[in-house]
Amino acid sequence: MSVRCCCTGRVGVSASAQPLLSSRKNALLRSNSRQVVSCSSNIIESGDAMPVTRRGASLLLLGMTMVSSSEQAVIAAENGSAEQGFKYLKDGTLAYSFEYPVATSSGGALPLVLSRKPERYSSAAPLTADARQRIVCELVSLKDAVTVSVSVGPPAGSLRTTKQEDWTARQIAEQVLVDRSTGRVTSGQRVSLSSVEDAFFVEKNGIQYCVYEHISQGSPTLLNAENETYRHARAVTAARPGLDGQTFLYTLNVSCPQDKWGDLQEPFQKTVDSFTLIEPGKDYVPPNQDSWRFF
Repeated sequence: MSVRCCCTGRVGVSASAQPLLSSRKNALLRSNSRQVVSCSSNIIESGDAMPVTRRGASLLLLGMTMVSSSEQAVIAAENGSAEQGFKYLKDGTLAYSFEYPVATSSGGALPLVLSRKPERYSSAAPLTADARQRIVCELVSLKDAVTVSVSVGPPAGSLRTTKQEDWTARQIAEQVLVDRSTGRVTSGQRVSLSSVEDAFFVEKNGIQYCVYEHISQGSPTLLNAENETYRHARAVTAARPGLDGQTFLYTLNVSCPQDKWGDLQEPFQKTVDSFTLIEPGKDYVPPNQDSWRFF
């Protein structure tokens, strides 16, 4: 009920009526929030939605629009031509493409999903504290503990003091793996936690690709709770100049638990063989351009 104040003449609300009005207000706001969510193509399910302001509703719609746009960009990138059992991903920002498996050799499903959508080097997640090697794209299957990642970074270690034409395949493989590693000896020097099994060069369209296989010690998983577990991987690395001729290494790495290697070895090899540094287009951004940008 309403009460008029004798001093100010303003109309207030009695204490007994406040809970009823508050309940009606929250019900109205919940109804409005359901309408906001329903107009966004069911991107978010609304259960017991909390009350939102008009400004909050606008921000919600803006966020939904941004998520929808990024998903469309990724979907459009995957609509390339790929052989059966694979999907095609192309990134125009750093100008590379590859096919990734969606099935194992035995025909089992491999539900890989993007955990990191393709992005520019300056905003990508660093692999180590010095932020040289950065993950610019990553797909994972949590159920199978399978990862497909693309990382970019400048040459490190002995590659910096050796002419590019004198690099060997094993040297590239070992230095890339060392630069991705967080392992250190007592002197503070970084060491690789992976063992290179094989490494060789393949040339495509005038570009040399270093293809290699490596094994690293992994961590216990839900699938394998043993203290000592191993991961088996195939990788490929290619060099491309950035601004001012500075060289950057592009690496595609596909890995899985050792016990799944037999069923994934062939699809992994096809993924590595498909990795290509494509001709840069209008969307291309060299890794060392606008290094201050993180968006």
